[in-house]
Amino acid sequence: MTLLRPDLNDLPAYRRPAEPEAGLRLHMNEAPADWPPAARAALLARLARLPFHQYPERQAELTERLQRRTGAPEGGLLLGPSSGALLDLVAMAGLEPGDTVAIPEPGFSLYPLLVRRHGGRVRLVPQGEGLPLAPWFEALDCRQLWLTLPNNPTGAWLSPAELEPLLEAAAARPRPPLVVLDEAYAEFAPATHRLAVDRYPNLLLLRTFSKALASAAWRLGYLLGDPALVARLATLQLPYSLPAASLEALDVALDFAGDFEALVRALPERRDRIAAALPDHRAAPSQANFLYLSPDPSAPLEAEGLKVRRLPGTDAARVTVGDEVAARRMTRALGGTLPPPAPRPRRRLLALDIDGVLIDADRSFMEAVSRALAELRPALPWSDATFRAFKRLGGFNNDFRLTAGALALAEAHGDRDLVPVLEAAAGRGFPELEARMVALEPAAQAVVQRHYVDTIRMEKPLATLLELEATGWDLAVLTGRPPEELELAWQVLGFRLPAVCDAAPHLRKPEPAGLLQLADAFRAEEVLFAGDTVDDARCLRAAAALRPELTWRFAALGEDRGRFAAPGDVQFASLRDLLPMLTREPA
Repeated sequence: MTLLRPDLNDLPAYRRPAEPEAGLRLHMNEAPADWPPAARAALLARLARLPFHQYPERQAELTERLQRRTGAPEGGLLLGPSSGALLDLVAMAGLEPGDTVAIPEPGFSLYPLLVRRHGGRVRLVPQGEGLPLAPWFEALDCRQLWLTLPNNPTGAWLSPAELEPLLEAAAARPRPPLVVLDEAYAEFAPATHRLAVDRYPNLLLLRTFSKALASAAWRLGYLLGDPALVARLATLQLPYSLPAASLEALDVALDFAGDFEALVRALPERRDRIAAALPDHRAAPSQANFLYLSPDPSAPLEAEGLKVRRLPGTDAARVTVGDEVAARRMTRALGGTLPPPAPRPRRRLLALDIDGVLIDADRSFMEAVSRALAELRPALPWSDATFRAFKRLGGFNNDFRLTAGALALAEAHGDRDLVPVLEAAAGRGFPELEARMVALEPAAQAVVQRHYVDTIRMEKPLATLLELEATGWDLAVLTGRPPEELELAWQVLGFRLPAVCDAAPHLRKPEPAGLLQLADAFRAEEVLFAGDTVDDARCLRAAAALRPELTWRFAALGEDRGRFAAPGDVQFASLRDLLPMLTREPA
């Protein structure tokens, strides 16, 4: 009698590769240092009070905290017991017997096991020491694609711009494959693929805390994706599957995120110094926290008491980048001399609003809104002063919402001058009309956009790409425009930048999600947001409260800047006036 699935008979159990019994651990891609003493003490104090006889109850609370920090929508993040366990859920939910999953070769040794344990078949996508995309296009007929960025064991990586054609091609198929981007080592790369999540409903992003928060012992990770997709995966997660101690560890680690971040930021520079200092071994280009070295350096490193990951079938080994002392030992064992650390420039991001900052669009939008209201509510008095009063109030950065707000106020107060009504609502807004404004917005959007096709001719750019690039900062856009109007903005500007736009409620300013996503995508240490409305300012301050380990600054621009600038903000009449200050600031 067969008690278990017959296909499990030839499925080998996971066995850890052979390794020396003793030695410094440079074989597991762990963080180079343990928790800072203050963080460890804080966690031990929590654990001393933890009731061991009770089930863990904090998963929802910690999930919500992570959603806010990552700029994810409600239901768009799933916390789990390691990223590997979450990938197991993905396979369980998405694979039927015989379905094929494309995985990189070489790649993470756990992938084939996860696929086969759910009855799937593996298609190996040859990668060599790099990440060529052509073989992935040939694998788009698979049910799922699992890409590790940076790859394990080689450290190879693709930028968001390089990966974009594959994501577009996958999404365009009649039956799109599920694309899983495993970003276990993303914190060590120049950028992450965070901005792709909101644009592709067939994409999941996997992250782990094992490296970024030095928390491999606590076995926690999370995935990001479309809330509808994440909700389906969440139904498969067993209740109380995250231990209470692990949840407490995550909460404390996030409290000390700045301390962990400093260790992570220092590692890529050390990695690159090691790679350049080896006279007889070649390091494949790596954006992870390890190096893929050939010819195989295992013998001299193990003789020096350094454990490394041997890679059977190759003349190479994977070596984790340890702390500075370990790096010197490793380099010396391979006949090299490690140079001292070099000064590391800060990762600085200039995030830009479009309307009123990159583009003079006031006249265009004012006219489109005016024409829409003349059509939808002919008796309502309307002027530029009313438009600006809405903007000063806050909450009406989006002109579709502004138009809907004008219609709702007219219904409530009659066809009268709305400026006094708006000024009287300063600091309060109109919560009692929120439901009505939401109901009116779709019709308002359709009419405003129809008129905007004509009024866009009034717009003109306020800066050139050359001027922006001269600052030396990374560049991105956070705008209240919807996707279709963002495309029109690129036509006015004559160039494109990575952007987050008003494509979903959680991305609408003054919500901070867009800025948080940009900070993640660019691995920014400092974010300067240039905006011209109170909603822009509120967005920046909300993001700063959620990620206090980063440096946040607001540049208040435009005629009304004195109304919404706060102490510590920089104020300029225009973006062109701001740019020379950024060019002079040292990195």
